[in-house]
Amino acid sequence: MEEIKKRKRELYPAAVFTKEVIESVLVTDPSLDLDLLNNIALKKKPEKSLEGNLYHFTKKDLLELGEDLGLDIPTSRRKGEVVEIVAQQIEGEFPKLLPYLPVRNLEFLVRFRDKESIKVNPKRLSFHDISHLQNFGFLYLYKSGNAFNLVVPTELVEKLDLINDLQFWVEAELSQRVDAYAIALTNLYGVLDIDQFAIVWNRFEKEILTPAMIQDELFALDRVQYYWWIVDELVISSYFKSHEEVALFLDNVKQVSYYAPSRNDLIKYFKTPYDDQSPAVSAMMEFLSGYRLPAGEQIEDLMGEISDACIVGERMQDVFNLLNEYGLLFNEMEEIDRFTELFTQMNKSCRKWELRGHLPGTSKKS
Repeated sequence: MEEIKKRKRELYPAAVFTKEVIESVLVTDPSLDLDLLNNIALKKKPEKSLEGNLYHFTKKDLLELGEDLGLDIPTSRRKGEVVEIVAQQIEGEFPKLLPYLPVRNLEFLVRFRDKESIKVNPKRLSFHDISHLQNFGFLYLYKSGNAFNLVVPTELVEKLDLINDLQFWVEAELSQRVDAYAIALTNLYGVLDIDQFAIVWNRFEKEILTPAMIQDELFALDRVQYYWWIVDELVISSYFKSHEEVALFLDNVKQVSYYAPSRNDLIKYFKTPYDDQSPAVSAMMEFLSGYRLPAGEQIEDLMGEISDACIVGERMQDVFNLLNEYGLLFNEMEEIDRFTELFTQMNKSCRKWELRGHLPGTSKKS
């Protein structure tokens, strides 16, 4: 018996996506973080009630919030009616969605167990503390002089008893790890089926989950996250915008077995859809850094789209069209040749979605 226990501990030394791993992805430049907070902050007087806070929104923003909460409100409705409808929906959805929000949001919400509002120094607040809470109308951010006032409406504070339950936190942490797997695996495969998800999960995690259990969890998470979506038994990267795009992609997927990722692979692809530490990517990044893009465009964003082009197998002309969209123009043939050489190197060294995560030339038939 002792021998079996020891073997199990070696097999599951720790969850792949620990709090530290997830937090490492959420590190944001302080100035950008402050910009994000200022952009969502209301320049109004804080209110206690749900409807009072919602009245500070424009009708357009209220309709969009209602859509995020699963409502389809006719644009002909008066603003007061929209406020009432959205407020009622928020009250009903709050306890349902709460277990699937990021744990970091939930930890911040603990501050409101015995109060409706708090004042925070901007240097002590991150957008990631409140991202989903604010997006779904569970929390309201106000700019007050040199500080932020944060409000959780009275109607929601009254429902916070559920976060006192230890089991709530166990389930929230599990949901966060399932979401992290979904991000990593869709970054690696583009599209995968629930069975493959279960195979990878059960290879590394101590909680044994069936495909049906994972499917139920993903459908619940799908309402509150932005990086993937689920249809029937397929988990799909948000790179794909429609069912038609997915169907076209699946027609081109080679009939090979899925690449079996390591723990390090999962962490790597959770952070980015491409291996940002590979020599080919580093060389391309160094090359692009020598060019100045128009205001508002970032080299990192361009690099991400070039990597997407490698992953999905776009043609070279499509990549040059992408450079034009970013305002990056080459003046000499040597520059074109060098970029083409670097892109070819990236193309050969990146894992392909059409090859189910394999490198070119390494895939095996199912």
